Amino acid sequence: MAMVINSNIMSLNAQRNLTLSQNELNTSMERLTSGKRINSAADDAAGLSISNRMTSQVRGLNQAIRNANDGASLIQTAEGALDESTNILQRMRELSIQSANGTYDSGNRGTLNAEVKQLVSELDRIAETTSFNGLNILDGSLGKVDLQVGSEANQTIELSIQAMDSRTLGLGSTSVDIVGGENSLVADTTAINNNDIMINGQSIMAVGETWTGGTDDMDELIDKINTNVNGVTASTIASATSTDVGDGILAEGETFKVDVKKLDGTTTSVEVTDTENMDQLVDKLNAEGGGLISASVGDDGKLTITAENVESLTFTDGGSGPNGAGGTLAATTASIALSSDDGAEVTIERGTTGTLSDLESFGFRESNEAGVIEGEAVDANAFAVGDLKINGVDVGVSETGGLIDKVAAINDISDETGVTASVFSGVEIDTSTATGAWAAGDFTINGEVITSGADLDALVTAINGVKDSTGVTATLSGQNLLLEGDVSQIAFGDASGTADNGAALTAILGGGVTVADAAGGIKLSSDNGNPISVDHKNAAAEAKSGLLDANSAGGGSFGAAISSLDISTAAGAQKAIGIIDNALEQINSTRGDLGAVSNRLDFTVNNLSNVSENVAAARSRIEDADFAAESAALSRAQVLQQAGTAMLAQANAAPQQVLSLLQ
Repeated sequence: MAMVINSNIMSLNAQRNLTLSQNELNTSMERLTSGKRINSAADDAAGLSISNRMTSQVRGLNQAIRNANDGASLIQTAEGALDESTNILQRMRELSIQSANGTYDSGNRGTLNAEVKQLVSELDRIAETTSFNGLNILDGSLGKVDLQVGSEANQTIELSIQAMDSRTLGLGSTSVDIVGGENSLVADTTAINNNDIMINGQSIMAVGETWTGGTDDMDELIDKINTNVNGVTASTIASATSTDVGDGILAEGETFKVDVKKLDGTTTSVEVTDTENMDQLVDKLNAEGGGLISASVGDDGKLTITAENVESLTFTDGGSGPNGAGGTLAATTASIALSSDDGAEVTIERGTTGTLSDLESFGFRESNEAGVIEGEAVDANAFAVGDLKINGVDVGVSETGGLIDKVAAINDISDETGVTASVFSGVEIDTSTATGAWAAGDFTINGEVITSGADLDALVTAINGVKDSTGVTATLSGQNLLLEGDVSQIAFGDASGTADNGAALTAILGGGVTVADAAGGIKLSSDNGNPISVDHKNAAAEAKSGLLDANSAGGGSFGAAISSLDISTAAGAQKAIGIIDNALEQINSTRGDLGAVSNRLDFTVNNLSNVSENVAAARSRIEDADFAAESAALSRAQVLQQAGTAMLAQANAAPQQVLSLLQ
């Protein structure tokens, strides 16, 4: 090997290896001091990218855990306040039951009512002041809350708490016994006089009183019913349900307005704006309505707005969605509702001077016994799908438009509805064409002997006295005598019972009277005596059945809120019990929902913790330093450094050996 001095290859090699061992020493020290295997992208570019994504996930999961715990804290705050609201309502119910007792006078009830009013104020105070992190959670302003419980976008749990104040609690149920269809009293200028309409056998107009539609206000009519009819309270209920599903969105400048025409003829508007979904729309309508209206969304997503003691509702929907914010809502006229003060049956029928048209203007068909509805003439169109519901059950398609087939279609679902249908018809006798004088005497209807009496009024009374046996009811409209029943089953005879096709009766009436079959209709009878609910798809469907919409329900007061409670009377106390029960049910339902979400959040936190732990472990395997391995690498690098330094010194000294050749 040549001996040179210009190039010290051994030194260069030693320097290179010393540099490598220096780098290894630096890397080992960096990892041991930081605890990480990856301290820069140069250490592991792919590993750095993966670990950063995992870091984002872990930190997101940990924040989601905190979010879920915050949500649970909000729920616990709300639930605690609702527990106190429940205690208040229980006390109010206790006071209402006490006030309903007949052993108390007005002074006692006034004292009980004073406590109820204070409890109502406290209920409102709780709703208005209960807050979490500056958010009021029971006054209806909270709306829908999305709890971010995941590390990625839109991984949320929805939470909603409606208003729990006295203006909202109690809304949405009914305690009436009979609710008619939409009435036309104002529109058709109907005049109602004494003995035109009878409720529980009592005329709604006293002698000499008249109420005229289009001239007199609806509140005057309701007042007259409540004054003249004992044991029954009259009110009105207006309800409209959208035909389409709205999106609930009202952007800036868009409004949803409900114009409420009250019974005294004045109009109040409830207007809301700036909503992002149907829940917010409903909450704002209920809050702004202040107990005047009640808004809700059914399982089908359609909006229903109701009001009590109003004449009509009209709607203006400014939403820009395809179906508007609330869906398509048509203006509606209120129905008259009748509720029993003592739980007895409520009946409505024509008086001696009333007509079916008078009843129809009220929105009723005649119901002179519990659980019975009689219709009028039907058209020739068959029932189609969705035309008619009885007690909430759809009536199927009828084979033809005839009465027999329509009755059969209704009876096909009797097991589900508890209602039996029959053909309803009769005989109409015009006595104004009589050619002779009244001739009192006896005759028979379906085998029952009837004594005519001295005039038409006495005859009607006599026929109705045996209606349970004959199945025939008599009414008088002017000079027209209407005998109602199944015309095919009405058999007339003389005093001895011999069939004479009505000759004995016409002789009593003076002879020469005009006899004709009355138009046929459908009669519905409840199998258990309960009220019957009838709902039609539209006016055309109503004409097919000859029935009017009629609904009945119990448990609370439709549209009545806790704020309206007044137990200063026994009747008010009875009504309050139902309202409070409905309010308790609302709170129970809300607390149940909150409890379910709280349990869900517990499971969410457990799952998030598990995922966070496993992702953190995976990240650790990628980026954390193995101290055992790094300590060994450090020792190796230190030894190499020491050896390299010594060898570099030897290599640098090697050229000195050339001097020995020059000596």
